[in-house]
Amino acid sequence: MRERQLNTRLHRRGERTDAKFIAEGDLVVMRALEVGHVPDLVVCDASVIPMLEQLGDLLSTAQIVVADEPTRKTATGLGVALSIVALFPKPPLVDVAELVARNERIVVLAQVDNPTNVGAIARSAAAFGFTGVVLDGESSDPFARRALRVAMGTTFQLDIARTGDAAHLFTTLRAAGFESYAMTPSPDAHDLSALHPSRRIALVLGSERDGLADEWMQPATHRVRIPMAAGVDSLNVAAAAAVACYGLTRRNG
Repeated sequence: MRERQLNTRLHRRGERTDAKFIAEGDLVVMRALEVGHVPDLVVCDASVIPMLEQLGDLLSTAQIVVADEPTRKTATGLGVALSIVALFPKPPLVDVAELVARNERIVVLAQVDNPTNVGAIARSAAAFGFTGVVLDGESSDPFARRALRVAMGTTFQLDIARTGDAAHLFTTLRAAGFESYAMTPSPDAHDLSALHPSRRIALVLGSERDGLADEWMQPATHRVRIPMAAGVDSLNVAAAAAVACYGLTRRNG
């Protein structure tokens, strides 16, 4: 099974207490190491060893395998033999109430099942000061290797939680003083450019195919649209997230 299939299956069966994540490339691996993640295994080119030696005790428990390019390509199954790939224990998810309590800007994802989109959203969230991400059970894993690579390791800066209970999440958000902004292309939604957001923001995004289901749309404080040129009704969800993150944060001081 490929990584995404395996992780999705394990998540649904509730067997992810010993899950791992794969970091690809020197940038993502180094960002994981910088925030304190300790790898089980590192597969790398000999040229990377001086960089690893500078990390000292952080790698004292890791198995480090030095291999040539053809061997790394075969072992990892990647089309390009990157100079370093590492396997890490996956960090535990943050409790939803704890995430809401310690973050003022949160992104909520419902049925965003493409890891490339999840990674791009994580990168935009981090870029515009969103520090928490809450996903429903159908959204892709932010620690999937493609998601991490697209995010360029910015995922490690974020608190991440999952919930299947939309009603409880919105109740928790309201109790903590959040206003929630549910994105939709509907013409009767509020124009993003006209909003003056509160200090505590939850941006809610859904599936590109079907948008947000009622359980995620109806409890939101605001229904919000991005103004479009005639003949275009919506953006890719990752692009919409970037526009919305910038549009909300530049107005709330």
